[in-house]
Amino acid sequence: MAASLAARALGRASFQEAFAARAFIHAMLEFEAALAAAQAAESVIPEAHAKAIRTACDSVAIDEAALVAEGRRNASLAVPLVKRLREHLARSSPDAAKSLHLGATSQDVLDTATALCLKPCLEEADRTLEATVRAIARHAHEHRATPMLGRTLLQPALPMSAGLKLARWAAALAADRERLAEGEAAGLALQLGGPIGTLQSMQGKGPAVRHRMALALGLADAPEWQSHRNAWIDLLDRAALVALTAGKIARDVALLSQAEVGEMREAPPREGVGGSSAMPHKHNPVACAQALAAAVRLPGLLAALHAAALGEHERALGGWQAELAIVPEIAACLGSALDFLDTIGASLVVDAGRMAQNLARHGERGAIDTQAVDEILAGLAPYLG
Repeated sequence: MAASLAARALGRASFQEAFAARAFIHAMLEFEAALAAAQAAESVIPEAHAKAIRTACDSVAIDEAALVAEGRRNASLAVPLVKRLREHLARSSPDAAKSLHLGATSQDVLDTATALCLKPCLEEADRTLEATVRAIARHAHEHRATPMLGRTLLQPALPMSAGLKLARWAAALAADRERLAEGEAAGLALQLGGPIGTLQSMQGKGPAVRHRMALALGLADAPEWQSHRNAWIDLLDRAALVALTAGKIARDVALLSQAEVGEMREAPPREGVGGSSAMPHKHNPVACAQALAAAVRLPGLLAALHAAALGEHERALGGWQAELAIVPEIAACLGSALDFLDTIGASLVVDAGRMAQNLARHGERGAIDTQAVDEILAGLAPYLG
């Protein structure tokens, strides 16, 4: 879970906290407590055992370094965590220790913990996307008739509405927000299957236990997905699309902010932001840089994610273990993209005067058509109020 200093400098603090070691350990413990509570509610284990397990999950001390060292020897962090928790529980309730982790397997713990760590990141993404779409849509409405130079193949093309460019950005982000919500509803799910996905140790009450757990943890209730992971992968793909859309917008803003163009900036110049170690006069588009760095990293991460899905039989060897390391990196890229969207949502500068100058210098004369921007803005009406 540890990130390099360079990666942390590009990252979003809340996302780093979501996947920090303590957060992941807490998520694994929450799985065990929720499993016990659900099994007690379905009379699979005694209620007293579930209460003892809950108390143990709240009070056990986990040494991160020891957990990692033993996890490396077992290719699983869940193995040493359950061992340490059982030892802790046995001191106060030996009988309850026999009910701990009943019918579950390591992959159940780790997949669910990963989903729990991702959950607040996706909630934050939804809020940021909503706010950014609203802000950019307002810019688009304001500049629906502002002429600017359209560009194709990085060369001057025809006049267009500045509002059209802005409205297209907003529409793309709004569509990404909808897709992400749909993916979350299906893919952010509890994983509970047991050793081979049959929950055979739960007295025929596995589906009911799973349903109670999903409600308690705030995750979707879905049949085990330990061997066929398409809904989960689809969710991560949709999260990556948000970062790729932000990267495209960041590329546009960065090009438009060049001094020779000067038509937009991610934010007004601010002291201490975007500085240069060699040239004090510079104000670099740092939010654009963060978004573009994330977008550049994502294709390789997605390729690895998809390759990891080629699992063997009922539980894969190496595939989902690789995925456990990939998901936090995909989330980190999403977080960097959200930092960029926060910046332009709050501070985007549109210079209509400079647009007019560049159009006069390089463009064709003629009126611009506002119909296209009006059509897009009509679709964004819920964001405009």
